[in-house]
Amino acid sequence: MSSSSPPVSHPSTPSVEPSWQPDPRQDSVLFAPLLQAIGVRHGFTTRCGGVSSGRFASLNLGRNWGDDLQAVDRNLDRVAHIAGFSVDRLTQVRQVHGSLVLHVSAPERATREADGLATSHDLVLGVMSADCVSLLLADDEGRVAAAHAGWRGTLAGIATEAVAALATLGADVRRIRAVLGPSIGPCCFEVQRDVSDLFVAQDPDVLRERSGRHYIDLWRYNQKLLMRAGLPDEHIAASPPCTRCDAARFYSFRRDGAHIGQHLAFIVGGSS
Repeated sequence: MSSSSPPVSHPSTPSVEPSWQPDPRQDSVLFAPLLQAIGVRHGFTTRCGGVSSGRFASLNLGRNWGDDLQAVDRNLDRVAHIAGFSVDRLTQVRQVHGSLVLHVSAPERATREADGLATSHDLVLGVMSADCVSLLLADDEGRVAAAHAGWRGTLAGIATEAVAALATLGADVRRIRAVLGPSIGPCCFEVQRDVSDLFVAQDPDVLRERSGRHYIDLWRYNQKLLMRAGLPDEHIAASPPCTRCDAARFYSFRRDGAHIGQHLAFIVGGSS
C-alpha cells in the first residue's frame, strides 16, 4: 500500500455536522454529541496536551511502540481526570485486526486477543488506533461497546459483531447509538488493487478512484454495516476527522510510519 501520496479532499463527501467536537476547556479529548445526548461518558484522545516527546509527542496512550511507559501512564492519568473515570476500570484487549467482540464484566488489560468489547458493567472500554476506525456504541441503559476496525476487521464485519454483542446483553438495536472515531478517511486511504477488490466484491460504492489510484471509504462501509444491523441512520455519526490529514491533532501510521503515538477511544458502561 502506498503512503506517499498527499491527502486529497473528496468532492462528493457531504457536508454534515462533525461527529466529534472539542471541549473549550482542554484540547486533549474530543467528545461526540450523539453520545453526549444520552449521557454516556466517552471520548477520543488527540495528540495534544501530554508529556511524551519526539515521535510520540505528546499525548501518546500506546504502550507497545517504544515510548517511556511512565510518560504513557501520566498521559492516561490526564485523560482519566478530564473524562472522570478511574484508570483501574480501564478494560482493553490485544488487538489483532479481527472481528471478535468479548463480553466483559471485570477490568482486564490486554490479556486476551480480540478487537472489541461489550459490557453493561461500570467499566471503561478502550481501543487503540493511529488511523484505524474506532467504533463506540451505546444504548441509553448503560450497555456499551468499543471496537477497533482496521480494514481487515471492517471487512470481517466487526461493526456487526459489536451490535450483536450489545443485543445479547439485552439492548434494543433500534436504540443503539454508534460513533466512528477519528481515522483515515476516503481522502487518504489508498490501497492496492488486491485490497480494493476485496471491498468491491462486498460493496462497490466504497471505492473511490482518482488518477488511477484506489481509495476505500472505511467510514461508509462501517456505516452501512451498522444500518444493516438495525441502527437507524440518525443514530450513526460517521463523519469523523481524517487522522492523516490533520497532523496537528492526530497520529497517523500512514503519514508518519511506525513507532509513533496512538490514540485511545473509550466509553464507560453501567447505569449512572
